[in-house]
Amino acid sequence: MNSRWMIAQGRTVLTAGAVLAVLLLAGCSGKGEETTFPTQTEAVPVEAAPPAGLHDPDDPVEVRYGDALRAYPLSAPNVAGMKAMGSDLLVFSDTEASTRITRLSGEELYIAATARLDFGLTPDNPSLQVTESGLSYFDPVNRQTVVLDASLREITHIPVPEDLEGTPLLSRDRETLYYCTKAGVRAWNLETGIRRVIKEAGFAQQSVTGLHLNDTVLQCRVADNEGNASTLLLSTENGRILYEGTQELTMQSQGDSYFLSFPTGCTRALLFGQAGEEAPLALTPAELSGEDFLLETFADAVTASVVSDTEIKLDYYDLETGRRRCSATLPFSGLPLTVEESADGWVYFLLYNNDGRPVIYRWDTAALEFAVSDTEVYTGPYYSDQEPDYHGLVWCEYYARTIGDTCGIEVLLWEDANLVQPWDYNFETEYLVPVFKRELDWLNERLANFPEGMLEAAISHFSSLKICLVREIIGSAESGSVSRANGIQFMNGTDAYIVLAAGDTSEKALYHELYHVMETHILGNSIALDQWAKLNPVGFEYDYDYLANAQRDGSEFLQPDTRSFVDTYSMSYPKEDRARIFEYAMTAGNDSLFAASPLQYKLKMLCQGIREAFGLKKSTENFPWEQYLNQPMAYTGK
Repeated sequence: MNSRWMIAQGRTVLTAGAVLAVLLLAGCSGKGEETTFPTQTEAVPVEAAPPAGLHDPDDPVEVRYGDALRAYPLSAPNVAGMKAMGSDLLVFSDTEASTRITRLSGEELYIAATARLDFGLTPDNPSLQVTESGLSYFDPVNRQTVVLDASLREITHIPVPEDLEGTPLLSRDRETLYYCTKAGVRAWNLETGIRRVIKEAGFAQQSVTGLHLNDTVLQCRVADNEGNASTLLLSTENGRILYEGTQELTMQSQGDSYFLSFPTGCTRALLFGQAGEEAPLALTPAELSGEDFLLETFADAVTASVVSDTEIKLDYYDLETGRRRCSATLPFSGLPLTVEESADGWVYFLLYNNDGRPVIYRWDTAALEFAVSDTEVYTGPYYSDQEPDYHGLVWCEYYARTIGDTCGIEVLLWEDANLVQPWDYNFETEYLVPVFKRELDWLNERLANFPEGMLEAAISHFSSLKICLVREIIGSAESGSVSRANGIQFMNGTDAYIVLAAGDTSEKALYHELYHVMETHILGNSIALDQWAKLNPVGFEYDYDYLANAQRDGSEFLQPDTRSFVDTYSMSYPKEDRARIFEYAMTAGNDSLFAASPLQYKLKMLCQGIREAFGLKKSTENFPWEQYLNQPMAYTGK
């Protein structure tokens, strides 16, 4: 997608009068229609006195936080998510061959009603519409759109047209059914019976996926015969294309308020605003990796990110002020499936706890336990590659020079990172300031892992070392390179270059490519690696070809007890074998990998070569790349 859309085209989408006008639709869906299909629900009536709810005050997390984080364990297996329904919650479970919908009510979240469907329905199904008065969805088994009331009883159903393609979508007022045929997009007025052509279009696949801004904007997903998919936003009034792009655009709206998200490099753009405004605002959360959830009021949002293998973090943002109002670091290994806000203002999130059980937690975002004193504003203008944040980029370039001067290297970013490219790879420019800030912080921390003088010694074999931060590293089969790389190292004359693709993989990529730079010094100043091949299994041969390696099945050498390589890629070249070992030796969570004797021997030989080459044999320090050695190499004076 052209990233200028949100600035150039996006204004057209969000400010055009025809798109933003409220459509006044008359009639009522299904009036006087006979119900010919069997009822699909079993309603559980609400008792005069609410029964016992799901609240469990003995949940370990609630014991720790009290009412600030109330726990409601679920007994249903295979919970897929939940949706707010006014002050209540709808929980969806058993969502493959059948679905159970459970409505939870009250302070204790007691079961107020249930419905069982004979097909899979998840909360992210595009046909699902939930309001305080009920819900509607598409039943693919009986090919009908079904409407349930708040007690989950069926009140009507609408048989879909015979020429339906994909999934239909019922308007929130239940007066119009939008759907695709092989010939295009249609709108069916359910009172008059008139089926109006919105847009003539012929794609191999096409389906409606969303209805926005007071039913004035219809979202569709289409694909051609080659499987190339695109997102369309259409005016429901006249079929005018308001946006067309290949990005998987996610859009939510309530009235004139909207929230957009789409991938951009290693993160996601999160845009919000009111229809008719000049341009959307962007939310740039403190944590760029993870999941984001817009809450029902359209005035706040929650982001969820992984802190470690045992902790996650939830951040709550006030979109009006742009401030992060509260934050919670919680003892879970997985991110929430869903975060919802009820009509009475409670924030609920659903996840599987460390015992593998689904639990709903009610998060009191006003509790002192989770308050943060963060004065930073996380909302502001949306920046594109054509109109970037020039002021922020200048600051990042200064930061990069500071890091480089400290380590005796050059750190290049934005347009400077693309000035020199190898023959077999192309680079896509990164331009987002928050991404650079994060990557530079990480780079500063990671380079500090090397003892004083070590990098300088490694670089001494070259005129300079330049580390380039880019968005994407793209190869080609014609050049013999992999299609996407997390990092590469190459030479330009006597200058050494390391190129890193921004994102969560940049740590391993940095250590991997730095090893390639270091190896010149190691091989020239130590004989420890001269017998490397003898550590490989009998009969093993490296591929000495990246494309051939990509087709290799190396599973016989990757068995846990006899593992000789980190992965199949390690079998391409000896240098890649050693670089892979170094990158995994430098990063956390690899104890089990190096438990195998062959890899332990390889790691020991590599560490020995590093100590000898860089004059560290008598160092009393245990270096980061030695953390998995069974026998430490730190000098003890003996």
